[in-house]
Amino acid sequence: MFAIQSEIAKAIADQLQAKLSPNEKKAIEQPPTTDLAAFDLYSRAKSLVLTAGLSGTSEPDVRKAIELLDEAVKRDPSFFDAYCQLAFSHEALYAISGSDHAPALLALAEAAVQAATRLRPDAGETHLARAQYLYFGRRDYAGALAELEIARRALPNDPRLFELTGYILRRRGQQEKGMRNLQRAAELDPRNFDILQTAAAFSLSPPTISV
Repeated sequence: MFAIQSEIAKAIADQLQAKLSPNEKKAIEQPPTTDLAAFDLYSRAKSLVLTAGLSGTSEPDVRKAIELLDEAVKRDPSFFDAYCQLAFSHEALYAISGSDHAPALLALAEAAVQAATRLRPDAGETHLARAQYLYFGRRDYAGALAELEIARRALPNDPRLFELTGYILRRRGQQEKGMRNLQRAAELDPRNFDILQTAAAFSLSPPTISV
């Protein structure tokens, strides 16, 4: 399965006449994990997080995703993508759950970011994970923007970059620039309900502390 994914990625790059760097080629060829059970756990968790949204009713789904991801990294401690997703899931739970709006969740998110950093310190996903942690957990907007700028070099068309940049810029009073980033995120990921809902809310009222 992973070999087929790699071949498809290479074929697309060839069709676009894209020149892959050695690191990009290595990333394409390297499977995310050698444990298919761990990959299944990760895939199920990612699906739960993507469909959960940011409403209070999403809390059970995010908790379940965290359980699945904990099991995935237990099976494969070198599963980089799972650590990135685990960090985001803890941050999402911190954002939506009043009862768990506590330092313990931030500590778990930070531990997942640190694990990802140990595995792939220079990866764009690592910098994105750190940016999400700084934004959701620490409200360190300047630090998050700096990490996003680094991540952008490797992930120039990742909708998460534009989404998070939009949130931050809106909070800093840069309304129009923030909205343009959210609109770009929606163009890249048109079926992401969270992005569409947030962009619509921002167009009608000033940003609030909930995002």
